[in-house]
Amino acid sequence: MIKTKNKRVAVIILFIIVAGCISIAVPQLEKQKYREYNPVALSSTLKQEIESNTINLTAYDIIKYSNKKTNELLRFSTKCEPFDDRKVTKMHCVGFARVYSTICNYAFKVNHINGKAIPVVGIVKWNGINLNSFSKYLPQKWNNFTKDHDFVEVNYDNYTFYVDPTLNIINKI
Repeated sequence: MIKTKNKRVAVIILFIIVAGCISIAVPQLEKQKYREYNPVALSSTLKQEIESNTINLTAYDIIKYSNKKTNELLRFSTKCEPFDDRKVTKMHCVGFARVYSTICNYAFKVNHINGKAIPVVGIVKWNGINLNSFSKYLPQKWNNFTKDHDFVEVNYDNYTFYVDPTLNIINKI
């Protein structure tokens, strides 16, 4: 009886340790190539909002602001609607990366920061496991959609960040 109880306790403790390790692991983004980039059109209202909300911010704060603003403007979908900053627009990761890059680059420009945000195509890894490799186990209609993932490479000074506005991840490289 005691051995069984000890085994249960050991299993529970092991489960807690493994769950803790898994929950603190941050997904890592790995670039494979650059995506052709065409900025989206920003309304004058959104431009004014970006200017007033980013005045005197550091480059890193602009990176975080751009992520937050992108997520206010977009909702994830498997289909992309035309971008309209007057309403919530449905987009997939390609659209998220494109909108994020436009907002971030505009904020850098108006704040005279020598930085650049560029959409890239890559993979998402979690604990060293390529999550995109699991696409082969999904229904065929999702297979092409999940084989890779778009996010953004942000460069300023001697720093490089990978930002995924779709998943709300910021990795310093």
